[in-house]
Amino acid sequence: MTRTRRHLRSGRRPAFTIVELLVVMGILILLAVLTGISVSGVSREARLSSGVNQVVAALGTARSFAIQNNATVMVTFTVNVDPAQLGQGEIVEIVLGKASGELSTRYGSNQWYDERYVPVPGLPAVELPRGIKVAGPLNTAYNGAPGGWGDGDDLWVSQPGGRWRLADDWNGDGVPEAVTDEIGRQICIIFAPDGTMVTRNVQGAGGSGAVVWPYLDSDRNRTPIIINHNGYGGVLQYVAYDAVGDEVDNHPVQWLAVYDDEALRTARGDSNWGGENGEDIRNSEITAWVEQFGVPIFFNRYTGVAEVSKP
Repeated sequence: MTRTRRHLRSGRRPAFTIVELLVVMGILILLAVLTGISVSGVSREARLSSGVNQVVAALGTARSFAIQNNATVMVTFTVNVDPAQLGQGEIVEIVLGKASGELSTRYGSNQWYDERYVPVPGLPAVELPRGIKVAGPLNTAYNGAPGGWGDGDDLWVSQPGGRWRLADDWNGDGVPEAVTDEIGRQICIIFAPDGTMVTRNVQGAGGSGAVVWPYLDSDRNRTPIIINHNGYGGVLQYVAYDAVGDEVDNHPVQWLAVYDDEALRTARGDSNWGGENGEDIRNSEITAWVEQFGVPIFFNRYTGVAEVSKP
């Protein structure tokens, strides 16, 4: 009997102390945190990579369409917001537009014209992953680039974002528009019928002194819809992209960059990006972020084929 008890006692495994348990729990928590950070980083990189691939694919589609149809084609980037879920923010959509050959005047007696593009039938808009945006250089500023940025080639601009709200029914379709106080810009890439990329200074078309801005007639009503809920004056009202449904003048750009706008706002903050006073701050922050973390897309000078430059 004594031997059996001794045998049982000797077979018992010592219990963990409270200190040992706390150490193990601490290690498990640390591993969970590190895993979460790693997964989050991979998710952000995957969204950015997916966005780059979608933009490059859309550019290739537009170039092919231009060649096959002997047409001038525009690739532009619009925003859409769910009115029922404004807090989710905007999604950028890639839209292909075909030149209609129509010019209209918007600025009275001046030689300032709008060149109408219409969405290509059968090629629906492509949504980028939420938070991913596309930037381009402000090289066709309506009144010159801000001080310190030369001709604007080094200053990046992008689609609007920030805090969306519903405003009045500005375009008369019976639905209140989603608007923001941030001033974005609508940028575009234009392909000629031979597939090459068209570079254009809208401020002096053909050296004639005439101003020709391309715009996307999304609703095909032949009238550019300018919401201008903040009441900007002068030419700014025609280029300030700050509402869903705006048919503002597009900036033709010669290169692009895809970037994570959500990560930018989280890292740098966007509380002072609104209105005219915040526009330069916003663009400066976008520029710094794009230069460090964006994925540039350039175009072959002779063929117009998009080429991704790895960061």
